[in-house]
Amino acid sequence: MSVMDAEVAATPEDPATDAGSLLSPDQLLAAIGGRLADPLPLISWARELGDLHAALISTALNPRRPSDLTEAALHAEIAKVVDKINSWAAFYVRHSRCARRHTHTFGEVISHVAKSYAEAWWTVLHADCAELRHSAWVHLGEVRDGYAQLITDIRAGRVQLPLGWRGIRHTRQNDAALENDGALAEGTEGD
Repeated sequence: MSVMDAEVAATPEDPATDAGSLLSPDQLLAAIGGRLADPLPLISWARELGDLHAALISTALNPRRPSDLTEAALHAEIAKVVDKINSWAAFYVRHSRCARRHTHTFGEVISHVAKSYAEAWWTVLHADCAELRHSAWVHLGEVRDGYAQLITDIRAGRVQLPLGWRGIRHTRQNDAALENDGALAEGTEGD
């Protein structure tokens, strides 16, 4: 063993990627389903995303049913939770500059797992077609395995996640808010 290898072996695991920071695939699915009770913020955000994606399915399938939350409001809430996870990940998830780049932020990945979980369970509970139920379950297994590989790659320093951008929808909302603020400011100048 070289001196360099000995130093790497003697270095404790990076605290930014310790076992308490990143949820295992089984922990993530349990958190999304509300079967993991722990005060860690990532667990509560995963549960919240699971609930929001389940509500989104219900709203999309029953558009005439009166609801306090519209699809747009649910998407906005999902974006807020994704942003919280991305902010958390900027501090707790290892960033390796030399690693290959991933296409999605950690919040987007967690949201995708939550969406797949909600859709798979809805399909299993409501679809009459056995093949469709099986396909939904297989897809959730594939998503779970993809998340497991991502966590392995993060811990090994083989992948770097982007920090995030809220996208055009958020940009347009901010532009509208700025225009409204500008119009209000112009309206009060003559007073």
